[in-house]
Amino acid sequence: MMEIFRNMFRRKMRTVLTIVGITVGIFAFTVMGSMALRFNKMIAGGKSFITGQITLMPKGTSFTSMGGAAFLPVDTLQQISKVEGVQAVAAGVELALKEPDPDNPTGEFSFGPPPTIEGMDLNSTYENRNWKTMDMKAGRMLAKGDKDNQVTVGYTIAIDKGLKVGDETEIRGRKFEVIGIIDQTLTGPDQYVFMSLKSARELLVESNPFLKSLKERSDEAAKISDADLAKLPEATRKQVLDARAFKLEDVTQMGAVSWQDGQDPDVVANRIKDQFKDEVIVLSPIKLGETIDKASAIFNAIILGSAVIALIVGGFSIINTMVMSISERKREIGIKKAIGASNRSIAWDYTLEAGAIGILGGLIGMGFGLLAIFFINGQTAKSGAEIFLVTPGFMVGVVVFSLVLGLVAGLLPAVRASKMNAVDAIREL
Repeated sequence: MMEIFRNMFRRKMRTVLTIVGITVGIFAFTVMGSMALRFNKMIAGGKSFITGQITLMPKGTSFTSMGGAAFLPVDTLQQISKVEGVQAVAAGVELALKEPDPDNPTGEFSFGPPPTIEGMDLNSTYENRNWKTMDMKAGRMLAKGDKDNQVTVGYTIAIDKGLKVGDETEIRGRKFEVIGIIDQTLTGPDQYVFMSLKSARELLVESNPFLKSLKERSDEAAKISDADLAKLPEATRKQVLDARAFKLEDVTQMGAVSWQDGQDPDVVANRIKDQFKDEVIVLSPIKLGETIDKASAIFNAIILGSAVIALIVGGFSIINTMVMSISERKREIGIKKAIGASNRSIAWDYTLEAGAIGILGGLIGMGFGLLAIFFINGQTAKSGAEIFLVTPGFMVGVVVFSLVLGLVAGLLPAVRASKMNAVDAIREL
């Protein structure tokens, strides 16, 4: 081993420059790879959730416009719950945690889902197939029987607001008690505040001038007794009845369907689609999973691309260095072969030397990469928005990749050295 290191630094500048080349490539591999890991973790969490249910949306909306102005009537959801194969249906409402700033309507940049209020249908027996429970950092998840002023908050929300179980927090002008904090998931729930469906609906109506107007008219109409209503002119009476028709329960932006054991979710989704095609958009878990897989493929391409950069930059540097080194050490190779060294031992020596260069450059590059990652994550951790994910498996992979890169790049020059004729090698000097 000492001989390998001694040979490596016979030409210090050349070896150092080679190591620098590998360092740059592995630095890029480490940083880009850990960013892609973070994205993939987030996407995998979203996929796990969305493929654990059949998602319903009002006609006229799309998956990307979830939370739009269209709504699912409660009567429709009740009818869907009777479709063959359906176990339960849950209504859902979601809206931004904070009222958008009119001077900055696009909001601040957010890595992943923005802070969001999720209204939970606590009276439904619906259960997501893949997210039956959530690990809690403290307290408990919101459950049936909890009060409308109680919330469970995500990990990032808790850090951002400095919340702990038992604290009181203000959300859109209303006071809520924190009864639980979800453990870090590195995906959507970290940015969610879970509250009762009734509270979420009320906040949504308050934030929407059109809905607010409908509710105010409905409340005023409800004060008119049936006797007084009968005395009104027909046109006015119709307006009052129309105003009364507004129900807070109809303010539902999405629905989630769980299916019975033994049922094929795609078949159940198609049954709902066939029977309610004019009222709802049905998103099959299988097709949604395929869509999400396409997004994940992009980030896997980032890992592959950064690995290719490291391969090109580092590999050619090593090949060049080893070719030059072998050319300068022909006499040494010739003498070794003259005193009995085998072709295999000579090839092995030079391959190991290339591998040592690769792993040294890899360790330095990974070290610089980790420093950059921890620094940036440290700056963004205050808001719970780390953008890199480093795992022990990934670090081991980077080291192994660096070693293999060196060994493979050094293999060709090493084989060339091993095939030298001893007499010719000595004569050339």
